[in-house]
Amino acid sequence: MTPACCPLDTSPRRAVVLNCSDCGTPLKPNPRRLGTRCKPCGARVVAQSPDKREKCRVAMKRRFEDAAFHGLHNERIGAGIRRSLQDPARLEAMRASGRKCGLLNLGHNRHGPGSPERIAAGRKRTETVLGWCPLEYRTDYFNLIHTKHVRAPEARRMVEDMMARDHVRFIRTGKLPQSQRMNQAKRKEAS
Repeated sequence: MTPACCPLDTSPRRAVVLNCSDCGTPLKPNPRRLGTRCKPCGARVVAQSPDKREKCRVAMKRRFEDAAFHGLHNERIGAGIRRSLQDPARLEAMRASGRKCGLLNLGHNRHGPGSPERIAAGRKRTETVLGWCPLEYRTDYFNLIHTKHVRAPEARRMVEDMMARDHVRFIRTGKLPQSQRMNQAKRKEAS
């Protein structure tokens, strides 16, 4: 029997076999199919679209602003972690992964405290973090941070103000107050 839309068509219907245009997987006939990709390839293409990724990011950010959703999400994640920790095979796989990561950190364990490599690494780290602070002001900075418990940004501002005052004083008097501080620091180290 022929459909009413094409009464003159008397030829037998043949199934058209389509293949995914990306991976070549045979596709089942589907009258609602709009493209030539299988589900995984279509999802991959959509997920790689910058517009789609931005739209999803905004939507998820909006959902996580809701405290109820955020709490429910945290409960679900916690329950999943607890369930996975009940599985001995999963627990052993996590332990093996941790041991493997520990092997990657052999550099810290290979060179003991006081070794030239550790001393050089410490100096390099100090220069990276405190490159903005001249040597003669570092004792003042450490005093503010560790003794007075001033937060780092505030301590930096205070030391930079001290540097500006010392510069003005040097222009006015010709004496370097920071050199006096450096000598005092050296005397403290010697004693």
